[in-house]
Amino acid sequence: MAFSLSAALDPDAIAAQFGEHGYASIPGILPGEQAKRLHKAISSFTDWNLVFSDRGRHIDLAATQLHSLSPQKRTDLQNAIYAQARNDFQYLYNNYPIFDAHRQGRNVDHVLHKFYEWLDTEPFLEFARAVTGYDDITFVDAQATRYNPGHFLTTHDDSAEGKHRRAAYIFNFTPDWRADWGGFLQLLDEDGHVRRGLRPTFNTLNIIAVPQTHSVSIVTPFAAGSRLSVTGWLRYGERE
Repeated sequence: MAFSLSAALDPDAIAAQFGEHGYASIPGILPGEQAKRLHKAISSFTDWNLVFSDRGRHIDLAATQLHSLSPQKRTDLQNAIYAQARNDFQYLYNNYPIFDAHRQGRNVDHVLHKFYEWLDTEPFLEFARAVTGYDDITFVDAQATRYNPGHFLTTHDDSAEGKHRRAAYIFNFTPDWRADWGGFLQLLDEDGHVRRGLRPTFNTLNIIAVPQTHSVSIVTPFAAGSRLSVTGWLRYGERE
């Protein structure tokens, strides 16, 4: 189950975009059949957590825990999450922590784990170094994410002490996503204006420098599907 970068990529042009703007958006990042395989793997995946912040504490709510809540408690939880989002950092989406699960020996033969293993090898790491200019990138982490209607990620810059993050990456695996459905990666200027909004376009890799202020706009109630991706950070130093 091999993965590879598309032969049509121009690393020099990508590096120029990243150097000038602090981000690069790279369509057709993988050969088409590989991207379709990953879309199928994510869209059929069932072992999702619901993740959000509780006053600064990260919460992973397993699907079994969420289903055990009564409809009223689910509504109360959603309202509490939205209330925090009004004035503080908050997020709400489904995730599967590939990096952590892989280290724990869970689901190691799953396509998502094989994709992560490829991301953490020299061919991709060398590409990441070349296009970002960060020669000290030594490894990546990864999670699969699913944004359903009502899911979002508020403004932040990905700074995290001790995490050694050089850049964030997002592999988008959602086909036929309409702009009206939200879920845009929004890069913000110092006044809070959106200087660039990136639609989650199928088989496109977005890389953004850390720190850089950004958000993911809320997925609208009428979105006809989920925003699917594999995301993580390009990091330096030793693995945790």
